[in-house]
Amino acid sequence: MADRKAELEKKKAKLEQMRIEKIKKQELEKKKKEVSESDSKPKVASDDDINAILSGLGIPSTASATTSPRAESEASSEARTETGSVVNEPVMIESTPSMITSSKAISLGFSKVAQTSIPPKEHIAYNKETQTPTEHGDREDGPFVYDTLQWEDEFHSTGGGPVDSRRLVYALTSDEEDSLSVDTPGGGGRVQREVQAASALAAEDMAKVTRDERAGEEQKKEARIRILTEQEREELEMSEGFQLFLSRTSRVVERTVTTRDALDSFIDYRADADKKDAFDSKEAVRVTHKFVEERWSLGRIVASLDWSPFHPELLLAGYGENQQMASSDPDGVALVWNLNFPGASPEFRLEESSRITSCCFVRFHPHLIVGGTYLGRICLWDNRVNKHTPVQRTTISSNAHTYPVFCAQVVGTQNAHNLISISDDGRMCTWTVDMLAKPIETLELQKPVKSMSLPLNDYNQLVVGADDNRAYLVHRHGSKTGVQSTFESHTGPVTSVHCHPVSGPVDFSNLFLTSSFDYTVKLWSVKEPPKPVYTFEGNIDYILDAQWSPVHPALFAAVDLQGRFDLWNLNNDTEMPTATTWLEKQANLALKRVRWMPSGNTVAIGDNKGQVHIVDINEHLSQPRGDEWNKFVQTVQKMKTTPSWLN
Repeated sequence: MADRKAELEKKKAKLEQMRIEKIKKQELEKKKKEVSESDSKPKVASDDDINAILSGLGIPSTASATTSPRAESEASSEARTETGSVVNEPVMIESTPSMITSSKAISLGFSKVAQTSIPPKEHIAYNKETQTPTEHGDREDGPFVYDTLQWEDEFHSTGGGPVDSRRLVYALTSDEEDSLSVDTPGGGGRVQREVQAASALAAEDMAKVTRDERAGEEQKKEARIRILTEQEREELEMSEGFQLFLSRTSRVVERTVTTRDALDSFIDYRADADKKDAFDSKEAVRVTHKFVEERWSLGRIVASLDWSPFHPELLLAGYGENQQMASSDPDGVALVWNLNFPGASPEFRLEESSRITSCCFVRFHPHLIVGGTYLGRICLWDNRVNKHTPVQRTTISSNAHTYPVFCAQVVGTQNAHNLISISDDGRMCTWTVDMLAKPIETLELQKPVKSMSLPLNDYNQLVVGADDNRAYLVHRHGSKTGVQSTFESHTGPVTSVHCHPVSGPVDFSNLFLTSSFDYTVKLWSVKEPPKPVYTFEGNIDYILDAQWSPVHPALFAAVDLQGRFDLWNLNNDTEMPTATTWLEKQANLALKRVRWMPSGNTVAIGDNKGQVHIVDINEHLSQPRGDEWNKFVQTVQKMKTTPSWLN
C-alpha cells in the first residue's frame, strides 16, 4: 500500500508540473502576440524628429512651414493605422525659400518591413511511469483507472454519479492528453499506437525466438537419434579421442564395481575393532590377493617386477612369451597393476614383438618405463601416449646389444642420470634415457651376466651375477674400468644379486646377497673378496631370487623353484628362516621374482604361470626396532667367525 501511495504521489506531482508548464506556455504566447502587434503598427514622425533628421542631412529647419501638408500626413497616418496596412506614400514637407535654393531636392517616405514568426520546436518527453501496469494486471485501453485513490477533488466517477472510492478515474484535459498522449476508450492516441506497435514487435520477436528454439531442439533431437553408418561407426571407434575416453571411463566403472564389496554399510565405529583382517600373533605372512589377466599374463613367465617410485601402489610386471597364445598376440607384454584395485584390470598394457626379459620404471620420469628384450633391444614406453607399443627402441647393431638383455636400470640423480643395460654376452651399454639411437659408451665385461645391482649411493661400481657361478665387482669409470674383483663360491649359476639398500646409523652398503641353482643364498662383502661372509642353506631346490628389505637392515626374502617363500631375520636366526610359506599347492609352480614394496610391509612375487602374488608381512617382523642396526653389526661379526669350511 505504501508503494501504491508513493506512485500516486509521483503522478499527481507530474500532472501539477504539467499544468504549470501549460500556464507558462500560454503567457509566453500572449507576450509574443503583443510584441508582434506592436511591431506591425507604423510610427508617426514628430516635428522634433523631422527637424533632427533634416539637421542630420544639412537642411536647416524652418518655423514657417505650413501645417496643411502635415495635417494631411497625420490624417493619412491615422487612416493607415485603422486599416493596419502599410503604403509607400511620400511625406510632403513644405520648404522654405532657403530650401528651394538647395542644390538637390530630397524626398522622404515609408518602406515595407517584412516580419516572420517561427514557433519553437515542440519537445515531447516520454515518462515510463505513465505506462507502469498496476498490480492487478495489464491496463485496459482508455483513461487511467486506479483503485483506492485519495484525492476526491481531482477525480470523478466514470458514469457521472456519486464517486466510488474503490474505483476512481482521473479525467485528463485535452491539453494534458496531447502532452501525455493518453488514449481515450475510442483509441487513436500516439503513445497507445507506439505502445501497441512495440508490443506487437516484442510479441513477434518472442514468437520468432520460440520458433528458433523449437527448431534447434528438433535439430538436436534429430542429431541425437541419427544412426551412424557402418563406416562412420568404425572411424569413431578407431579415433584416438574415443579410445582414450573409453579407456578412462571403463577403468572408473571397473574400479567402482570391484571396490563395492569394500564398503560396509553396517559398520559400527562404537564397537570393538574387527580383527578379522589383523595378523594372528603367530602369523608372520599372509597372501592377500594375486594379479592375473587371462589373455595377457596367464601362461607367461614373470621375468621382472618393479614398484613405482612416484606411485607406491603401482606395480610393473614384465612377461615372457606364452606357448599357447594367439598368433596375433605379441611375444612380450608388460602390465602395470594397481594395488588399490586388486580386482580390476591392469592400468596400462605395454607390448613388444620380442619377449621382455627385464623392465623398470624410470626413477626421474613418472610416465616413462624402460625394458630389455630377448632380441637385445632397449624399449621405452610412455603411458601418456594412447598406444601400447614403445615410443622409442634401439636397433640391433654391432654398437649396441645383440644378445638378450637381462639387466636394465636407471642410475644417477635428477639432473644427471643414465640408463645402464647389460646383455647376456657381457656387453654393458650406457644410454641417455630420451635418446636411444646410440649408446653413450660401451664396456665389454666378457661375462654371461644375468643380474645386476648397485651399492647404495654409488653410481660408479656395480655387482653382477653370471652363469659361470661367480659374481663380479665392476667399475664404470676411472683409471681402471671393467671387472675389479671376483666372488666365487657357488656351485651353480648365479640367479640374482642384490646390494644392501638400507641407510641408517651404520653403513652396510658393502654387503650384498646372491642366490644360485646350488640351493643356497650367500652373503658377501665387496671389501672382502673372494669368499662369502656366510651361506644360508635349507632349501631343496633352485633359489631363483633373493632381496633385502628396504627398511629392515637384517631382513631378506628368498623364493625357489618349488613355490616356497622364505623370510630371514638374521638378528633372530642365521641357521633357519624366520618364516616359511608355500603360496599355492600347485604342481610345477615356481616362484621367479620377489620385490619389496618401498614401505617394507608387502612383497610382490611373480611365478612361472603369469601370476603376481601380493604378500603382507606382519609388522612385528617387517618393521625394525631401534637396536636392529647394532645387533646386525654383532651378527655380521659372528658370521665372519664361522669356520670357512661351512661356507
